[in-house]
Amino acid sequence: MSDNQKEQGAPFQIHDQYIKDLSFENPNHLKKYTAENQEAPQLAVNVETNVAKIDDQHYEVVLNVRVSSEDESKATFVLELVYGTLISVPKEIDPAALETVLLVHCPFIMFPFVREIVARVTTSGGYPPLMLDPVDFAALYIARRKEAEQQATKAPN
Repeated sequence: MSDNQKEQGAPFQIHDQYIKDLSFENPNHLKKYTAENQEAPQLAVNVETNVAKIDDQHYEVVLNVRVSSEDESKATFVLELVYGTLISVPKEIDPAALETVLLVHCPFIMFPFVREIVARVTTSGGYPPLMLDPVDFAALYIARRKEAEQQATKAPN
């Protein structure tokens, strides 16, 4: 962290970004060459964020991405990516700010790297590059908080 960042109270520092796990299954690739009526496959994309506390200042933020493509009820490909980032935060960070850093800011920075990996893997699998649509991590965070608040009010005392 630079001295300027320390003076401004930078909320976090990224130490490392890495692929934790990557799987690409392509069971019916040859089918696209034998099908007469080719329709665009149906895509299902799921992106989840998980956080693991390493110590008082270090966290691992992980994006789990699963993309499945189906054509006529058969999987054309399935891509699963677990992409991690190691970050540090100041010990005195406000808990609300920490939650926002871990679930909004850090995933926002990670996502372009995830998007590039997905595009390269699908291209290497024989398909056009799959460019994932941007994800609004702030909206996901707000929805998650509202859901947690609703469940807390419904829980029996």
